[in-house]
Amino acid sequence: MEREYFGTDKCGNEIYKYTIYDSDNNSVSILNYGATVQSLVINGRDVVLGFDRLSQYEEDENRTYFGAVCGRVANRVENARFYVEGVEYNLYKNNGNHSLHGGKCGFDKKFFELTNCDDGSLTFSLFSPDGEEGYPGNLSLSVRYTFKNRLLLVEYIAKTTAACPVNITNHSYFNLDGKGDILSHKLQLNSHFYLAVNDDVSANGNVLSVAGTPFDFTEEKLLGDNILAAEKLQPSVGGIDHHFFCDASVTEYRRFGTLTSSDDKIKMDIFTNQCGAQLYTGNFITDMSAKGVDIGRFSGIAIETQLPPNNLNHSHLPNMMLKRGESYYHKTGYKFYY
Repeated sequence: MEREYFGTDKCGNEIYKYTIYDSDNNSVSILNYGATVQSLVINGRDVVLGFDRLSQYEEDENRTYFGAVCGRVANRVENARFYVEGVEYNLYKNNGNHSLHGGKCGFDKKFFELTNCDDGSLTFSLFSPDGEEGYPGNLSLSVRYTFKNRLLLVEYIAKTTAACPVNITNHSYFNLDGKGDILSHKLQLNSHFYLAVNDDVSANGNVLSVAGTPFDFTEEKLLGDNILAAEKLQPSVGGIDHHFFCDASVTEYRRFGTLTSSDDKIKMDIFTNQCGAQLYTGNFITDMSAKGVDIGRFSGIAIETQLPPNNLNHSHLPNMMLKRGESYYHKTGYKFYY
């Protein structure tokens, strides 16, 4: 493991970049700011979007969430409120009328303590106090990254002292070319159903078949064709920003899909024990320079494994409420081939 000073955050915490390698000399670099995947180098290509400087993460007004852990609740909570046993809880509205990825200062903006480092793995821990961002209960979270044999495994364990919604994800944007856009990438998903969204991108609870839609990746498809068709179908969304349900059991760790670079030189299998993933194709990334590369719209695809968004407002969807005494466990893996 290598450790490099990355800066001091606005709260005075020293931020470091921790890098671990697999046996093929591929590497992953994690920051203790947001437990963020800052870099993931596979066969010489950095395949995730990210920044060179801490200030870029802190001052990310576009809230790209590059590589960060998002919580307590990833995605959008409609009208920024929910109920626990009849009690109303109000959240910060940072996405129109909704709360997005934990609110004003979600986990992506938090200092994580490195609590363990051994045999190709890094474990980061965070304590979120009762009432933070409007959520009830003290929440303890650990995030473990393990990198071996071209497999990046991410495991989340959370517990709370009071009933509270918990839906945590990592927001890495993948570009297996290492540059340019993802329009010529290819995608296959084991998913026959997706969750429809309103024009403000909040999930409306309607579970629809992908058949005959731009969201059908049951067979490998060119991403660009489907992204542009999705944008034409619902212009305000700008492309794909939808939850896809995995065909298999909710709790089984299984392959969800495969992303392939435009030149077919790198493939990435996605595995998870979650019921699906939010796919976001970088529809609103603004033009900027990041890690010395010019990026913008459609420069990466986020595959955010999680429970379905906004299920607090739709009782027919798998529920994210974590009760006192229970343990939240989320496991996602990214396996690379070249």
